[in-house]
Amino acid sequence: MKPSIATHQIYFNSAYLGSQLSSLQLPEQCYLLGLVREDRVYTLADNPEIAEQDWLIAVALSESLLPELELYLKQTKAQ
Repeated sequence: MKPSIATHQIYFNSAYLGSQLSSLQLPEQCYLLGLVREDRVYTLADNPEIAEQDWLIAVALSESLLPELELYLKQTKAQ
């Protein structure tokens, strides 16, 4: 089993914009590592509110889970 990293930038229509980092629920065997904002890394312990232009960093414990994780991170607000 090879772990894989996923990154996703938050945009104005992200379902997670304004949410606390620790509130994100990822698929089974996928874990949120934190986020990058400007030149700083925030961890789950920091628990920042997710803002536009943040980069979410997550890991899937198996390569086969990566497509599901990436799809989840790209969720947008319902129109």
